[in-house]
Amino acid sequence: MRGARATTVTVTAFPWTSRSRSTTTRMASGRTRGGTRVGAASDAASDAASSVYDAPEIYDVAFGFRDFDKEIDFLETLVREYGGLHGGGGLTSALELGAGPAWHSLACARRGIQAVALERNPAMRAYANDKKVAVEASGVKLNSMRVVDGDMRHIELPHMMAPEGGFDCVVMLLGTVAHLLTYDDAISCMTSVRKQLKPGGLFVVELEHPWDLFSGDLSEGVGDAWDRVDEERGVKVLVEWGRDGDEFDIETQVYERTVSFNLIELDGNENTKPKVLKTVEEVVPCKIYTAPEFKALARAASLAHVGTFGDMSTTMALDDEDAHNMVLVFRRDD
Repeated sequence: MRGARATTVTVTAFPWTSRSRSTTTRMASGRTRGGTRVGAASDAASDAASSVYDAPEIYDVAFGFRDFDKEIDFLETLVREYGGLHGGGGLTSALELGAGPAWHSLACARRGIQAVALERNPAMRAYANDKKVAVEASGVKLNSMRVVDGDMRHIELPHMMAPEGGFDCVVMLLGTVAHLLTYDDAISCMTSVRKQLKPGGLFVVELEHPWDLFSGDLSEGVGDAWDRVDEERGVKVLVEWGRDGDEFDIETQVYERTVSFNLIELDGNENTKPKVLKTVEEVVPCKIYTAPEFKALARAASLAHVGTFGDMSTTMALDDEDAHNMVLVFRRDD
């Protein structure tokens, strides 16, 4: 980032990035406390966003690089192999919590799967609906998809949006679980999830890998950084996800993670100074969960643990050296 002293730090990949665990990147030292800093770079345009989640078009470039169609294949496999009380059927309905740009809901709807994207942020909801309209304009009908306002701690869906009998699958992916800042929040969320699932339905949660949790980096406030290019728009997004010196409360297990986006114009000339179009920075509280405690919380919500994976793949074991995430699968058994 401009205006800050650059230091070299070793970073640990967070689960939703699916990047190498041992990499070195250049990050800015120092941090912004007390909320959001907007337009930090001297040549960046001022921005009305109050949160990184209020900049969905940047967020989409920063995090939308995963193979979401392949991840729906994974969910379909889970439902066949682990879903159902008397043998799993096919994936016909899915509820995506903290959906953001609704990547997974869009991928489901392309297959004709009934998909509901639950998202509290109005800018994200509008962006997700715009993406849906854009896909439909290309001739692909997404009649089975809905984007709704809602709190994942207390899920209340309009009657006509929920499938009769409940959803085959509810997902909370890309680190969304970190926004459940207390155990009460987590139990309330999973109790609501259970009510939304059909008997035998699955709840799929993506968390940080235990290797990342126990490496010691959290206590040091070590973060991650990367860049993503959108050739069509002619821009690049520099992403900072955690910063050297970010605070971690060892009692509450809440990490005050600095998140920043720098949107840079690509002009094709390496000799000119890059133009920063927009900068958004925010300190985002994120709760860290271990596998044993999240399983215990799920049991308190009457959800049974049925599977653990090291990525969004049934062939990736948690202890595999290439595992980047921890994916826990729970089932409503009644």
